Amino acid sequence: MHRRTPNIKLFESVQMNANLLSGSKLNMIQVLFDGLSAALLAAQGHGINQATERKLRALSRAQRIIKGLQLTLDKEKELLLSTNLEDLYRYMGTRLWHASALHDTEAITEVLWLTRTLSDAWSKLSQPMSQQYEVKLSPIKEGRLSRSYLA
Repeated sequence: MHRRTPNIKLFESVQMNANLLSGSKLNMIQVLFDGLSAALLAAQGHGINQATERKLRALSRAQRIIKGLQLTLDKEKELLLSTNLEDLYRYMGTRLWHASALHDTEAITEVLWLTRTLSDAWSKLSQPMSQQYEVKLSPIKEGRLSRSYLA
């Protein structure tokens, strides 16, 4: 098994801290989702290699990141969204507990899929509106340009 050198780990840590310090709340959330994905992928890999202790540490790290995501919720500004995300994060945490206790690999896969879906949505939010939708002009119809918006 290939081990990462301390220098690579240090670089990744510095890069993550720089992203947290230089960005907005959306960037911070994206960094948390990136870390969550990495922890879940590590847990999957350790599960395949039957490295149970490392798998449990990766799942524990993933659960801590989910707690961090819960702390980013602002119930005063967006009550409905915050409540729905809190419920989803709680569900993800429960599934990871299930994965830890019962060695359920499908639970890890499910949480990873949810994480990637949420991460994609958050990355769309952090893009300028012009990048979120592609505007395509169609040929002139009855003297007017026809627009179609592709998401």
